[in-house]
Amino acid sequence: MDQIIVLGDFIDKGRQTKEVIDKLMDLQSECQLTYLLGNHEEVLLNTLNDPSSLEYWMQCGGVSTLNSYRFGGSLRDIAEEHLEFIRGGKNYYETENHIFAHACPDHHIPISQNTAYSLRWQLLEPEQVQPHQSGKTVIVGHTEQINGEILDLGFIKCIDTACWRYGWLTAMDVDSGQVWQSQRFGMLRESGDASVGPIGTRTDDES
Repeated sequence: MDQIIVLGDFIDKGRQTKEVIDKLMDLQSECQLTYLLGNHEEVLLNTLNDPSSLEYWMQCGGVSTLNSYRFGGSLRDIAEEHLEFIRGGKNYYETENHIFAHACPDHHIPISQNTAYSLRWQLLEPEQVQPHQSGKTVIVGHTEQINGEILDLGFIKCIDTACWRYGWLTAMDVDSGQVWQSQRFGMLRESGDASVGPIGTRTDDES
C-alpha cells in the first residue's frame, strides 16, 4: 500500500480547508496516510483551549478556515470529526532513511528530543543548517521557497514551494526523487518538465 506523508499546514491556506480535511480523511482508507501538525494546526488547537488566542488565529488564516465551513462562521461550525482528525496529527515521522517534520528540527539532538518550536516554527536557514546527527535525510516544509523551487541541500530538503503565493504545491517520492507539482489554478508539472518555468510561465516558443 502506498504511503503519503503530509507535512502540516493543511488548514488556513485557502477557501477549501473543509474539503482538504475531507480528502485527507478519505485517503486514510485508500493508502497509509501519515500527517504532521504544522504551526497553523497548533494555533487552532491552542485557540480551542484558550479562546483569547482567537484573534491571533484569525490573523493567521483562521478566517479562511471558518469560511470554508460557513461564511462568517465560528469555531462551533468546524465539524467535530475534523477537530479530532487534527488532534491526531504527529509531531514528526521517522523512517530508516528519512526524518519528516513541518519546520526545521535542531540537527544536534535526536528528533524525539526536539521542541514544539523547532518542529513547527523554526525556519530553515540555509547558511546555518547542518546534517542531522542521525545521518538521515530531513524532509520539511514551513520555510516558503518563493521561487517555487524545492530547496535541496542534500541532507535536508524543503518542499514548501509557496503554492498560496502563486508557486506550487509539491509532492515528492523521497526514494526515487520524482516530483509532482500543482499550481493553485490547476497547472501541473513534473520534475524534468522544461516547458513550465518556476512559477508556471511557459518557457518554450509555443504560442
